[in-house]
Amino acid sequence: MVETLSNTPPTALRRWAAAAARAAFASAFLLAGGSGALAQGATFLSVCGQRGVSAAELVRTCSRAMAAEDITRSQRAAAALNLGAALLELGDAEGALAAYDGALSLSPGAALGHAGRADANAALGRIGEAAVDWNRAVDAAPSDPDMRAGRGAFRLRAGNPGGALEDFDRALSRRPSDRALRYNRALALGVLGREVEASAVLGALTREDPDDAAARLYRARLLADREPEAALQELARVVALRPEWPQPELERGAILDRLGRRPEADEAYLRAWNLGHRSEALNARVLSMGK
Repeated sequence: MVETLSNTPPTALRRWAAAAARAAFASAFLLAGGSGALAQGATFLSVCGQRGVSAAELVRTCSRAMAAEDITRSQRAAAALNLGAALLELGDAEGALAAYDGALSLSPGAALGHAGRADANAALGRIGEAAVDWNRAVDAAPSDPDMRAGRGAFRLRAGNPGGALEDFDRALSRRPSDRALRYNRALALGVLGREVEASAVLGALTREDPDDAAARLYRARLLADREPEAALQELARVVALRPEWPQPELERGAILDRLGRRPEADEAYLRAWNLGHRSEALNARVLSMGK
């Protein structure tokens, strides 16, 4: 892979679709059996299960719902799940962990509770505990592609690309057209050194959606050593799609440097600098221009 003047980490994983999508725990579950509920609990539950509600409002309404006496055990567990997701979104990982523990005390087999615990423990830097929680989440719902996708993303971040690829493949067997899963699978393949396969996956994604700038950027990285001109073409498309991003200019500058095209590389690096990227290496390069 080409080295750049950037300290930017590899292209980010795309978000998985379970615990990260807080309200997907779902208002339908929260309101299940709600016809017999009194007005107080039902009112707070109706907001606690809504999409589009701010995290702060979810904390308020889910907490009030859980304090009400007129809701069922399953409703209380669902409210605790949404409370945990909202607290995690607000950066309160300890509070989120407590909420997920509360949900699991009410519904021990809830895969989302274990997944939420995993996210909270990871946010607290407790990687070993997060790994255990992810295994429990998958064990609780082995056929759920969201659980596999979530554990795969965790495994890739934790330095286990082989395990991540296995999870992404299992998730894709259930949801083969999921673009985020396919993209994350390409990331795992790239880390494993299977760059040709990864590039093929990303190429398919960009053929389906020519405006997928992130997929083009990662594909350019994979092509940089083997096919530098093709990589430059991809980066030109990324710049056209996302002119505010400094990263493709940094990548382009690095490739042009390796090809001995220093004046063009200088132009690319200067554009990255003008777009706001700062690092010691880039600053030194800009200062050296024209000397």
